[in-house]
Amino acid sequence: MKFTCNKSVLLENINIVLKAVSGKSNAPILEGIFIKATSDSNIKLLGNDLKIAIEANFPGNVEEEGAVVLNAKILYEIISKLPDGDVSLSCDESFKTNIELNFSKYEIYGLNPQDFPAVDYRDSDIKISVDKQKMKNVIRQVAFSIGTDDKKITLTGALFDIKDNILKVVSLDGFRLSYRKLDIGSTLISDSYIIPGKTLNDLSKIIDDEEGNIELCFTGNRVNIKLGNVIMYSNLIDGDFFNYEHIIPTSSDLTVTAATKDIVDSIIRSSLVITPDVKSPLKLEISQNQIYMSAVTKNGKAEDTVSCETKGNDLTIGFNHKYLLDALRACDSKNIKMEFTSSLNPLVIKGVDTDEFIYLILPLKLRTN
Repeated sequence: MKFTCNKSVLLENINIVLKAVSGKSNAPILEGIFIKATSDSNIKLLGNDLKIAIEANFPGNVEEEGAVVLNAKILYEIISKLPDGDVSLSCDESFKTNIELNFSKYEIYGLNPQDFPAVDYRDSDIKISVDKQKMKNVIRQVAFSIGTDDKKITLTGALFDIKDNILKVVSLDGFRLSYRKLDIGSTLISDSYIIPGKTLNDLSKIIDDEEGNIELCFTGNRVNIKLGNVIMYSNLIDGDFFNYEHIIPTSSDLTVTAATKDIVDSIIRSSLVITPDVKSPLKLEISQNQIYMSAVTKNGKAEDTVSCETKGNDLTIGFNHKYLLDALRACDSKNIKMEFTSSLNPLVIKGVDTDEFIYLILPLKLRTN
């Protein structure tokens, strides 16, 4: 195998597939990147940790077809330190690989590509197409409430619920829930799938700022995600997701309407005495068109008041302030509506003029003096 290509292009694609390379494995082949050059001037890179695989394709000047697997960390370190220009990569029948650019030359030992776990794109009619930037936003808006407890495996992913040309994406970690809704146009799908949180986080990092769509193709227990010259292959999580619709309250005793930024700023000011090593609930006392916020820890006391519009009974309630901030910062709405039932029931956050998002947060018990 022998080819030349632009160093920056090669490095960019190495960075993409690195997200699917195993950091430390009993099988050294999984710590490598599969590289293949073909006669149609295509260079293919592939990383595969057996849970997620990422393939990147880009053009190069191919003088000799072939393939090799190179240690990902070593390859990245070499290519990233090279000067700008066209880099040459070649390997012989024993997979000894030479990398050259100007006066820089490296000889490293590769592995047999036939031992690398292959993955092939399988097309299916069960697929949806979503705007790239909308998908990136949706991931950002639900990722923080994806669970991390492997004992509750279905909650370690986000539910993609597709019906009547609407995509609903839901995540739930046991303390809070995130819900986003997108109109995706015509689709034949009426089903739901659980995509792992790591897959979504890696996908978000790959999505660039260019316009275009992402295609998600569901085949068996796998989703194939096409994004330009990149294909991500991921296993789906098997099992039934929590029935989220049944835990979202449909009525409330108190409704608060306020500017999102005002609420966020007030939470930040009133929680400054809460630190990672000194935790305490943020106390909200809601009455007569205002929210009085306070926190008391061994570091001291912080207080702040924010104006709002209230409708219903007065209420005192406590929350993890970070959970409130995560949800409010993800709202992407100038004004929000906060619905309360009691100090023991979850808070529901919605948009004032949109039904595209819902956030649910369980309260914390406040100390009684």
